[in-house]
Amino acid sequence: MLSKRKAKKGLSGAVTALILVIASVIIALVVVGFAFGLFGAFGGTPTVSAVGSGVIYYSSGSGYAIITLKSSGSVEIVSAELAGTTYSGTAEVIGGSGSSSTLSAGVNTVSISFSQLPPLQSGSTYTISLALSDGATVQVSVIAQ
Repeated sequence: MLSKRKAKKGLSGAVTALILVIASVIIALVVVGFAFGLFGAFGGTPTVSAVGSGVIYYSSGSGYAIITLKSSGSVEIVSAELAGTTYSGTAEVIGGSGSSSTLSAGVNTVSISFSQLPPLQSGSTYTISLALSDGATVQVSVIAQ
């Protein structure tokens, strides 16, 4: 009877317990990651918001704005418009790879070039409306310099 018992092979109780503890820790980390939004790529559409007010510079009928946006994921700026007008601009993420209008997760500095602008009053606050590739719109306040 004793020889049959020694012939059996398998995992010891300690190894089995260790495997279960490691699996439990991994599962707990995944659940916490999703709960706190650490896996933004799997969380659906990204959230984009303005960080403070930007500035807009005007010179001889044209100008540009510098704004800071915080994004929870990758999304493209499709269009930029001075709110309440028909004046539109082209957005470019500063420091991005090449000339791109795609926001990455985190804080992004964006330059918006306007080929035409009405005269802006220095010190006044204006709003720029940004349309994103996911269909969302973000309103950003800028102060004329």
